[in-house]
Amino acid sequence: MEDLINEEFTDEFSILAEEEIRDGKKQICFRGVLSEADKINRNLRVYPKQVLREACLAAIEAAKTSGQPVFGELEHASDPKVHLERIAVTFPELNWNEEAGRLEGKAIPTLTEAGKTVEGLAKSGFKICFSTRCSGKVKPYNGPLLTEDVRARSKGRPIVEVCPGLKIISIDVVGSPSCQAAVSDTVYESEMLSEDVNSKSRTLKSIIEESF
Repeated sequence: MEDLINEEFTDEFSILAEEEIRDGKKQICFRGVLSEADKINRNLRVYPKQVLREACLAAIEAAKTSGQPVFGELEHASDPKVHLERIAVTFPELNWNEEAGRLEGKAIPTLTEAGKTVEGLAKSGFKICFSTRCSGKVKPYNGPLLTEDVRARSKGRPIVEVCPGLKIISIDVVGSPSCQAAVSDTVYESEMLSEDVNSKSRTLKSIIEESF
């Protein structure tokens, strides 16, 4: 049985919030890098380029074949199922950047209550972040990225490599640690953070509860 792999990326990537006209009305959308290969991220996982490429291209092709875009739920579910009531965004544009080894795209909020929540938070200045939810397997990593600095950062925790056969379930909306006046959003880690980072982070659920 494959494991559920929730992944968020560090603040080296920015998700930019923009406005565009949709059905004659202004609609907020988000553009940026959603996933990257061949780096050890803060979850201490490495996504080999070939593994991530195959998963991303499969998701893009499945969306074209079915006529339904890749979607994202409001916060990660604890299982690999699709929860219709949680769907908050769709990705009408997804592209694999072969040179950079990155998945890039555009997300727009859905007309559901979850989508309205995302749009409302973004317009209010909250950072909106994206996190992949996948199914797959991992194995111990012993490659060239395993430097002394990385070993020190891991604090004894295992560094793993994602195996071939990775499947993207969704690219979910998650909350960042703080809000700001201008809507310029950055992707952060939420899974398996070190204690000092985790103590400063809040989920989107907690932000909503505190704000309302």
